[in-house]
Amino acid sequence: MDKQDSMSLNRLLFDLGSRLGSLEGYLYSEERVEKKYLQGWLQNIDREFGSLSAEVRNDIVADYLELLRKVQALLQRLYGEDDADTLQVKRMIGGLKGGSHEEGYHRNDQ
Repeated sequence: MDKQDSMSLNRLLFDLGSRLGSLEGYLYSEERVEKKYLQGWLQNIDREFGSLSAEVRNDIVADYLELLRKVQALLQRLYGEDDADTLQVKRMIGGLKGGSHEEGYHRNDQ
């Protein structure tokens, strides 16, 4: 069993929130994160969100999208709109449909 598969829901939510929050904080303060880490950081965030149950994703998708949009705007300001990491977040946002609580969460790839 994969380590992530055996983690509790509380641990998964904590990990996702801490990764996303720390990334936003670094970018907001305009600290230059070592660029080589951004792709993996974003992939971990996306993977962790996708590993949550559908019910949990539905509960948090609106807030998750709001934070992703902030991260995208910060990356765009720091590195430009054609930057690979900016585009990666744009794809993450585009991979989510129905970003409101009423419509529910659906991943394009699921």
